[in-house]
Amino acid sequence: MSAESAGPAGDRALLERVDSLVTGGYIGAQRAEDAAAAVPAARQRVLDWLRITSAEGDWRRFERLASLALHLHPEGLGPILAAVLVSGPAGVNTEDLVDLLGELQAPEGVEPVAALVRERKSTDGPYFTFCVKALQVLGEIGTPEAVGFLRSVATGDPAAWPDPLRWHAAEELGIEDELGFDEDRMLGGS
Repeated sequence: MSAESAGPAGDRALLERVDSLVTGGYIGAQRAEDAAAAVPAARQRVLDWLRITSAEGDWRRFERLASLALHLHPEGLGPILAAVLVSGPAGVNTEDLVDLLGELQAPEGVEPVAALVRERKSTDGPYFTFCVKALQVLGEIGTPEAVGFLRSVATGDPAAWPDPLRWHAAEELGIEDELGFDEDRMLGGS
């Protein structure tokens, strides 16, 4: 009996094998293809493995499998990543999940990413590194909802939105000149 037909134990063995192939370092397209060639079932099983590792709270493995899945293009990856981002479990690398949702251009990511910007705008300063990345991801996703959120930040009340976030949202939309924004003033330059 092959590992692929051996039921839950066989599936766990396949998961372990794939994980061993992607542990340690960046998982790019070629590495993902090599892992899928070594374990052909990975293409069909990776979403299930993401659900399993999420339920187990094994976030390092979840992140490796999510990076693998990004390059294997399984239908349904965006909702899984967005659900984890919404639940906000301790130990998950939020920034990596936000990046993955942007790379996928996953519409499901808009509300969770926007919620993180709203939540962190008061604590991410003075450089707003995470919030700026999240605004850029919303620009990558580019749905009407993402554009609407960026516009609400760019044109929002300066008392509600720090100038650097207003600037970066406007920049994502290409409307900073239209709004008369001064980059040096808004980003704290001279």
